Order: sequence, then C-alpha cells, then structure tokens
Amino acid sequence: MVSGVPRARASFLIPLLVLLAAGCSLGERQGAAPSFTAEGGDSSSLEGLERFSLLSLATVNTTRLGGRDAADDAAAAAVASYPGTSEQTRPSAVLLVDEDNWQGAVAASVLSGRPIGAPMLVTDGGEMPEVTEASLEQLNPTGSDLSRDAQVIKIGSLPPTPEDFRTALIGGDDPYALAAAIDRFSTVARGEPSANVIVTSGEQPEYALPAGAWAARSGDSVLFTEHDRLPPATERALNVHERPNIYVLGPEEAVGREVVDRLRGLGSVRRIEGADPVQNAVAFARYRHDKFGWGVVVPGFQFTIANTDRPLDAAAAAPLGTNGIFAPLLLTDDADTLPPAIENYFLDVRPGFEEDPRTAVYNHVWLLGDTSAIGTEIQGRLDEIARLIPVQLEGEDAPAQPGQPAPPTRAGPQRPPRDEPRRTRRGEPRRGPGGGPRRTGRAEPRRAPEPVPGRGPKSRDA
Repeated sequence: MVSGVPRARASFLIPLLVLLAAGCSLGERQGAAPSFTAEGGDSSSLEGLERFSLLSLATVNTTRLGGRDAADDAAAAAVASYPGTSEQTRPSAVLLVDEDNWQGAVAASVLSGRPIGAPMLVTDGGEMPEVTEASLEQLNPTGSDLSRDAQVIKIGSLPPTPEDFRTALIGGDDPYALAAAIDRFSTVARGEPSANVIVTSGEQPEYALPAGAWAARSGDSVLFTEHDRLPPATERALNVHERPNIYVLGPEEAVGREVVDRLRGLGSVRRIEGADPVQNAVAFARYRHDKFGWGVVVPGFQFTIANTDRPLDAAAAAPLGTNGIFAPLLLTDDADTLPPAIENYFLDVRPGFEEDPRTAVYNHVWLLGDTSAIGTEIQGRLDEIARLIPVQLEGEDAPAQPGQPAPPTRAGPQRPPRDEPRRTRRGEPRRGPGGGPRRTGRAEPRRAPEPVPGRGPKSRDA
C-alpha cells in the first residue's frame, strides 16, 4: 500500500559529532543549559532536534552514537550515515520497525544496502518517538523507484504511517513469514535472488544480530528458524533461491542439528559459530568463504559494537554496515568490562606503522548507546587498542614518537608486548629457528587474505 504526498524540505541541520567530552553544554541560554553526560541521562529531557543533536560522543578512534534506547541509537546512526545536507546525502527511503520486532530489524537490514539504501528508524507501537520523527524529517528521503516511489517502508504493521510521506508496507503473519516477505521484496529490487542466504535463530537475538550488518553490506538475505524446526515460510523462501549457499549463524544451541539436516536438502550448508554470543560475533567478523563474509583479519577497518541487551540496535548497525562504512557488528554482554574475545580480536588487528604514519591504515569503532549499554571504561580501552602505533622491526628499535626521546638502543631482537604488532622490514628476510631465511610478508597488508573454509575461529561445514 502506498499513500501520502511529498513533505517539504526541512530547513535545518542536525549537528553530529559536536561533543568530544562529557559534560559539554549546548548553546548559550539563560539559566542552566542542557548538557550531555556519558550516561546520556540529560538528553532524555530534551525535545526533537535539540535532543538528537546531543546523541554523539567521540574519542580519537571511537564514536559513540545514540542514547538511552534503540530509537536514539538508530536515529543517530541513520543521520550519521545520511546527513541529508544535499540531494546526494539523502536516502531514497527510510525503514520503520517497531521496538519489539528485532527479527524485522535484522531481516530488513538487507534493504539498507544496494540497490535501495534505506537506513532504519525505530517506532514505539503506534507512536513515533520525537527523535524518530525529527530524524525522518532531516533524512527527507527522495523516494525509491524500486518500491513504487515510497519514501517510507514499514516493516510489519505496527509502525505508524507518517503524515505527508509516501509509505509502503512489508508484512507477515509471524517473524518467519515477515523475513520471507522482506526476502521477496529484496529479490524484486535486485532483479534476482541472492546466491547466499544466512539462516539464523528467530528465537535468540544475541546470536542473530550480527547477520543484519552483513546483509546490509552484501545484499544477502536473512531468514529465521526455530531451534528444532525449519518453518515452512523459511523453506519456501529458500526454494526460490534455487539451492543457494546457506550459512547457518550460531552454534547448535541456537540452531539445532535437525534444522541443519533439513537445510542440506535445500542448498550447500556451512555453520559459523562461537561458544557464546560475543565469540559468535567475532567468529563471523573473521569468517570468509569465497565471496561471503567479512574476513576482517588485518588492520584498516571500521567496527560497530552493541550490547546484547539492546537487540533493536540491529537497526542502528544496518546503515553502518554499508554506505562507505562497512562495519561488522560485534557484541558485548557486559556494559562495564570489554569481553576478552573482543579485546583479543582488536589486538590481533591493531594497526601499526614503521616510519611514516601517513601510509598506514586505521581502525575506527562505532559504539551504540549511552553508558548504560557500553560503559566509558570499554570506550576508553577500545580507543587505546584501536590506536595507530609505531611498530618495532625485528632486530631494530621502534621509531621515536614526535616530541619524545628516541627509545634506548637494544642489543638484539626483542619480542614486542602483546599490545604491539610486529612488522618485518620490506625486502628483509626473516630468520627461521635454524638460521635460514623465512618468506617476508607485506609490511602493512591492505586486504584480508582469503581464509580457508573450515579453518579459523569456530567456522566449519555444518
């Protein structure tokens, strides 16, 4: 169903990334000015654009987007990705998903990538939160030819129909039928079904959430299953794909063997898994098979982190998974302490430089939500281990930092600490245990190698 007429262009901009430290005030006013704290508490008392302008806090290597709930997070991520300052920075459409429909948010993430490119906003039942309404006006979608010129696409029947925007609806009787309907919509928009499909739990969001960002990045559809039973809507959708590559995301705890056995009759099946939701997300970020998967095993990427307690942050992660950002979604189950699996992963991909930092690659981390979701200690640690640092060559001293004394001369090769990556000088052979030369790798790899299927962190044929 399509209804409504175009809305006039909003004559305002939403300032993003304007606060670099907690406690900064906004503007000059009589009396107490509203302020943003790391906890995000004061932002809830503001209205409309004034509230939305305070939903970002940055360090050198991290950017915090959002506030006290998923609606704040999605609005901040949507406008960060599509500022709406020109025709070129406006999206063709905007997706609306209800705050209780995490399955719809994950499945609809495929529409955030090409060819539609629609960021996602969150509604509250039949109500439109002020921050959602304000960001929708700022995004001012142009209308998508691939959805009958709709400016807004409702995911499910719960989101309200916004006034003065042409609106389309994708519906389904349950999460499995809704995901299948989104898959059909995406297939029509693309002109053909995707060759790869992710099948993940429709019952445990903590295992399914990372699928959304990849769907936005790749255009690969996401379908859901029960633990021990493959829903008929999912099976019918897979048949349309005509024996696709099926990637099961999550361990046996999330998707049982009976379902995997059933899937084998519908396509080639591989499982990507981790022992818990945090490790599962890291395993997916590392995974690569043929043209499927992030394969992020070297520096030079962006990342998104959300808390498993906010499953609707899949809506915020979707535009960050595409539109020039291409950030895989990682998860924490602790708001105060960085999980070891994430810390070890970031240390593995920590960027470094030998002599000239201008030729180096960089990492950047997007955090979703205020400190009730991801605390300041986590943000500080992520900023530290994502930072570009000088690396020590084998047998040589590390380069001195500007304004700092040169490091002392060492008698021989030193093993760098865990936090410090090591590089070998380009063209200089390494020496093996027996003194013979080793093959030298690139000083600063730019692209991830193609991991061998079945190797790496908990990724295997199902």
